[in-house]
Amino acid sequence: MRYIFHVDMDSYFASVEQQANPTLRGKPIVVSGKEGSRSVIVAASREAKKFGVKTAMLQHEARKLCPNLIFIEGDGAKYSYLSREMFEVFKYFTEKVEVYSIDEAFLDLTGYIQTREQALRLALEIKTGIKKCLGEWLTCSVGIAENKLLAKLASDMKKPDGIFYIDESNKEQVLNKIKLIDFCGLGRRIESRLDSLGIDSVKKLRGYPLTELINEFGSYYGQRLREMSFGIDYTEVVSFLNEPAAKSVGRSYTLARNTFDKEEILAVLMHLCEKIGRELRQEKMSAKTIAVYFRYGDFTHSGWRRTFEGYIDDGLKIYSVAKKQIEAIRFPKAVRLVGVHASNLIQGYGQQALWSVDRKRDQIIQSLDKINDRYGELTIKPAFLLKLKRLKKRVGGFKL
Repeated sequence: MRYIFHVDMDSYFASVEQQANPTLRGKPIVVSGKEGSRSVIVAASREAKKFGVKTAMLQHEARKLCPNLIFIEGDGAKYSYLSREMFEVFKYFTEKVEVYSIDEAFLDLTGYIQTREQALRLALEIKTGIKKCLGEWLTCSVGIAENKLLAKLASDMKKPDGIFYIDESNKEQVLNKIKLIDFCGLGRRIESRLDSLGIDSVKKLRGYPLTELINEFGSYYGQRLREMSFGIDYTEVVSFLNEPAAKSVGRSYTLARNTFDKEEILAVLMHLCEKIGRELRQEKMSAKTIAVYFRYGDFTHSGWRRTFEGYIDDGLKIYSVAKKQIEAIRFPKAVRLVGVHASNLIQGYGQQALWSVDRKRDQIIQSLDKINDRYGELTIKPAFLLKLKRLKKRVGGFKL
């Protein structure tokens, strides 16, 4: 029998802020953009959740539910650092650790334990290890089962700070009471399509003809849905040490107000391009394709994509190409969001620049990276960014 653990941190970003600042403990806080901005709620503390405050909720909606809500601007560097420390704790128990997101992971402990009692005891040791390493205010919920699908379901059964074990004795009971959307890998669109077929429960999904599921969703996902209904999952825990390199990186930013002002838009774009370049260089990667996109006030989109002959990792070069495109267009509507996306990545490109001016530029970039690594992001930055009001710190990214 396999023993798969899913460890999910409780109210992670908010708990990290409460751990860092004891005066916030026991109070309803949310991690978001600057209070009064148009940012959504990224994370809510346990205390805030009691008022109904949820992730992705607009700030004014959250304020109505909880008048005493405290807004904290996110600190992505802090959350990423603690996540790496957390994954080091997991590696103490097994080398098979799959990073599922910044605050959750799967652990394959098959072979290390043989009984339910040993599994529960090891879950407690993991929880204790996290507290010792990250702080006493940080808790996690642990799900244990024979596969990843059930382990993920189990970790949601006793939140926060719980442990739940799914085996043959309670698997049917769990599957019969959950919603279809609770399955990892079954999103709202699939739920809606299933509902149109008259499937609104696990029991109905299990009883629906497999051939018709395959006709509707294709051979792979049709079979996958059938397996989900029986709690079957054959996927392996893939160690993050063996994960493939990132296929893309991206950054986006919602402006404080909808605007036609190209200078303001370009300043934000330069900031995003610099961050993209920095991330590419940190991962020793270069991009061949760059996409710039805009979201307008009515939530429609536009943008463009360009594929280069070679590969680049210089934010200023990415920006210079984007700048020419923006200067040549006229925005049909006021811009709400600016985004940059780099794809077609290659690792260790390292092509030597032909011209002395380019070689000098590469040397300067390396020196700037060392300074910014030591003293903080964009400590030294292009002068054009001096006119840009401080952007909120980014909470998440494409890849940890």
